[in-house]
Amino acid sequence: MKRYLCMGLVFLLAVSLFAGCGGRLNVDRSTVYVQKKGTVLSADVIQFDKAHYDETELEEGIKSQVEEYCSEAGDKVSMESFAVKDGVAKLNLKFDTFEDYQNFIQIELYSGNIVKARAEGYDFDAEFFSVSDGEKKSVSTEEVLEADDNKVVIIKANVDVKVDGTILYVSGENTSVKGKDTASIAGDEERSEEADVTYIIYK
Repeated sequence: MKRYLCMGLVFLLAVSLFAGCGGRLNVDRSTVYVQKKGTVLSADVIQFDKAHYDETELEEGIKSQVEEYCSEAGDKVSMESFAVKDGVAKLNLKFDTFEDYQNFIQIELYSGNIVKARAEGYDFDAEFFSVSDGEKKSVSTEEVLEADDNKVVIIKANVDVKVDGTILYVSGENTSVKGKDTASIAGDEERSEEADVTYIIYK
């Protein structure tokens, strides 16, 4: 169950992000930002139809879901802001760890290095591409695993993913890069159960 699902709207929201140091980064596509210190910053963005949703009731519902989670897990999730402007609803959330993001949002997410990811059962059975020079080139899984102290974000959602570092490899034909620190995973449905598991390796 989506913990912050309220009146059907938040279930459809797409993940956006904060920038570091308390600032915000405006994005035009759903994005998850995995920070160096382990926190995950996100913001949900969707067209808001006031004819079908009540802004105040929705905000209170989201707050309630956050409070419920924190009552069980501790103060691991915070709702930074919620606003509706020009027909667009934006929900900003902060998570202490990737586990909190995964448990709250119910989207698979992992952050660590390659060694730890493999120990957790991730087999890296995917088609990989080098992107460090700005061009997407096919590489072997063996090459990707060679430097097993490199960091990896693993996610099962069609979103953009920002990291604190330089992306070296990505998996999937539908994954590209937008600058050195952001990967873009294309797909028809951002939170589709059919989304592939995507690996993003960086240093």
